[in-house]
Amino acid sequence: MKPRRTTLPMRRCVTMALMVILAAVAGVLPCSCTAYRPIVTRPPTLGEELLSLEQARRDGLLTQAEFEKCRAGTIAAWKEIGNSPVVEVAESTRVP
Repeated sequence: MKPRRTTLPMRRCVTMALMVILAAVAGVLPCSCTAYRPIVTRPPTLGEELLSLEQARRDGLLTQAEFEKCRAGTIAAWKEIGNSPVVEVAESTRVP
């Protein structure tokens, strides 16, 4: 029996599949070759928290009493954070 020849549509499918794979790899490689930059998120500041509480009150999500209670609690929590002792970080764990 003679070996079967690949038909033209089959070659096109294989060629297209290879092109898709190469395009995917080409799109990924530049990202992996760049320097690693971790995504750094920070907690909201006191001002940002107070502004979001004010916006919630203006939008009707909080009553005036609820707003004042949450505002006082937020300010008290920030004062407690400000009064907590500073802990020295070991040199080996510092981020450059």
